[in-house]
Amino acid sequence: MAARTLASLRTELAQRLGFSSSGSGAILQSNLLDSALRSGQEQLFYEFGDLLTHVVDDSLSTVASQSLYTPPSNCNLDKPLTVSLNRGGSGRFYEMQIGIGIGAHNLDPVINNRLPWRWDILDDGGIAKIELWPTPNDTSNIKLEYNAGLGNFVSDVDTSSINPPQLILLHAIATMKAHYRQPDWALYEGQLSQLLGRIKSIALQGGGSIRRYTKKTANFYLSPSNDWEVSSSVIYELQTLIAKTYVTAVDDGSSTDYIVTQ
Repeated sequence: MAARTLASLRTELAQRLGFSSSGSGAILQSNLLDSALRSGQEQLFYEFGDLLTHVVDDSLSTVASQSLYTPPSNCNLDKPLTVSLNRGGSGRFYEMQIGIGIGAHNLDPVINNRLPWRWDILDDGGIAKIELWPTPNDTSNIKLEYNAGLGNFVSDVDTSSINPPQLILLHAIATMKAHYRQPDWALYEGQLSQLLGRIKSIALQGGGSIRRYTKKTANFYLSPSNDWEVSSSVIYELQTLIAKTYVTAVDDGSSTDYIVTQ
């Protein structure tokens, strides 16, 4: 589900609360709504960050004779990262092994097979980059799987860090309806609590998070023939839950539930 801007979430939040988008109180309302949205995102991030910030990015491609690649701006290289490569243009991505030792660097110039199967993080003039080994001699798609950091959420064009972003909206709706003592605040609060409880349950069943990887030593070695496709059962189950339980209700003035639990 695509990220949403602060402005778009604010507009929908105001509609949900029955606020006017114009008038003398609109600016004050905007500041309060923005605060509720930021607080909701921060709470969700610090409690469910690994589950709700999962990103799969396939915007990078290998370049012949180039071993270093700049990761996306929201990719925190201090956190777990999975790097996969599309081999032979088959459409299937295979996970690469982490760790490139000194010996591998010495062998790189004489290796005939230039299909990368290992990766590491390299400091390139103060900039952390992803290094592939052996150095590719062809073009292949790269897929990165990681948890995004908490981005800025201040200006209208700033985008949400939580996926799906509608969770931020629901959190803010429950908070603001309780703040203004609107009669249906308990309904929204109960629906939010129920959904977050189910997310926690999925996390516990999956070991607490998506797959985590730790830095291997230079002596750690796996044969490149040990390929397996990229997958994340916990993330898949979470997305399935959201797809089954989350609906964007049309603001038609009715009391349509924002969450449909099944």
